[in-house]
Parts: sequence; structure tokens; C-alpha cells
Amino acid sequence: MTIENAKREFSHLTGMATQAGVTVTVKVYRPAGTQDPWTLEVVDQMGWSTTWDETFASDEDALDAFADALEEGGMRAFLEPPPTLH
Repeated sequence: MTIENAKREFSHLTGMATQAGVTVTVKVYRPAGTQDPWTLEVVDQMGWSTTWDETFASDEDALDAFADALEEGGMRAFLEPPPTLH
């Protein structure tokens, strides 16, 4: 366990999701030992991470937000880093 993970409580809803041959890790967590809102993070196969700015009252709400994003943009939306403005 990394030090970073030791400070987080991961929801039982954390896990892998696959669609159209693309697999990502869906992480739902909050600071350990608190009742703080939940954070949603999606990590692709290359290690790129997408973290929602919004936090969620429940872990189920966080997973619903992932499902909504998946429906809107598909799994490929999580495969590339955001564009860089120069």
C-alpha cells in the first residue's frame, strides 16, 4: 500500500470497467476516517488520470457520474490527456 493510498478510504464500488475493448480503473475515494464527500477518478491503461472537480455526497452518486460520462462520450473519452493550450 502506498502512503497516498493509506490516507484514502476506497469505496467498494472502486474497480475495473470495460467497454468496446477498453478497460479503465474507476476509483471512488475520500480521506480515510472522515465523512467527507467522495472523489471520482478514472485511470486509463497508460496511467492517464481524469479526476472530477465535483465531489459527491455518496459513492453511488460518484459511480452514477461515471456512467453518465460513459454514456455521453464512451470509454475512449478517458484514453487521451486533455488538450494543451499553447
